[in-house]
Amino acid sequence: MTAILKDLRELDARLARGDINDVEYTAQRAALIDSVDVVETEFVPVDIPERPRDRELSSTMTWGFGLVLCLGIIGVCLCFALLFFGDINLALTLGVTILAALTVALFRSLEE
Repeated sequence: MTAILKDLRELDARLARGDINDVEYTAQRAALIDSVDVVETEFVPVDIPERPRDRELSSTMTWGFGLVLCLGIIGVCLCFALLFFGDINLALTLGVTILAALTVALFRSLEE
């Protein structure tokens, strides 16, 4: 294949230099391309794995997500309470109260 490409480039260069005209170029290029043997190949079918189906969250993932969400909310509440009040005890009390309310809401939603 590289020899054919080399011959085609040489043919293009000869046309650019003016050694051959357009008619000769077209004829020689067609003869060069026709001289290439077409190789028949047998393609082996490849089994492509199916895309995994979308699954619903399992119960452990739901619990983990709920825990991460609760810890994130308590962290945000602690930061805001410390900024506004400046008292760590008040901030912890507020954060634990909100976490308890979220835990109760989570357990109620799991019961239903």
